[in-house]
Amino acid sequence: MTRIPTAPGAKGPRIDRDAVLSFFEQRAGKVGELGPLRAVIYQDKHPDLAERRDAAEKTLIRPLLELSGTQRLIDIGCGTGRWVDEIAADCGFYLGIDASPSLIAHARRLHVSRENCAFSVASADELTLDILGQQQPFDRILCAGIAIYLNDDELDRMLAGFAHIGAASARILMREPMGIGERLTIRDHYSDDLEQTYNAIYRTEGEVIDAMSPLFAQGFAVTGSGDVYADASLNNRPETRQRWLTLERFA
Repeated sequence: MTRIPTAPGAKGPRIDRDAVLSFFEQRAGKVGELGPLRAVIYQDKHPDLAERRDAAEKTLIRPLLELSGTQRLIDIGCGTGRWVDEIAADCGFYLGIDASPSLIAHARRLHVSRENCAFSVASADELTLDILGQQQPFDRILCAGIAIYLNDDELDRMLAGFAHIGAASARILMREPMGIGERLTIRDHYSDDLEQTYNAIYRTEGEVIDAMSPLFAQGFAVTGSGDVYADASLNNRPETRQRWLTLERFA
């Protein structure tokens, strides 16, 4: 196990991309045992906490998406499609993408009856309309808990991709666990709760905003931010806190 703190602004160590994908493929293998929610929220031995965190997140973030029924929304790192039942009915079109083929297979199976939904295997740092098989850009981009699994160069590419797949008027909502006071890199950490090896990078909010320069150059601006959980007990790690950010671009 390696837990590596890094001062804000300093470059931290990398995490292994293949190990991250392997982690999520293993999570997909636990859907039958844990269910589609706990498999992607990770509270394997605390199901009540998983459900409470999911409900609190959706209660807060759903209104921030400002959906009226016509928007084209892309869900980056959709996993098993846990957001579909919450928002698909209020979207003109929903596309969920994930790098894990096995998670996408579960999402397709679970939401096969949703006529306005599609799911694709795609990497978050390789976003173009051509790669996604889409002709039209997206009015809404939802990215919930994905940046922590990307190295700095991968995060830069993802955010630059948002600018290219976003419509002339677009809203981005990011929900991320962020480091408090310093970056924390978890590398090859075996979790007793998950019974798996885990890798992640918890950046400070300032570092996340600094990484958004490609978006700012393309007309986006941060329009809001805040804590995800009003109940502090839902932030069950003292070194990190769940935060949300909205960015907008106007035609």
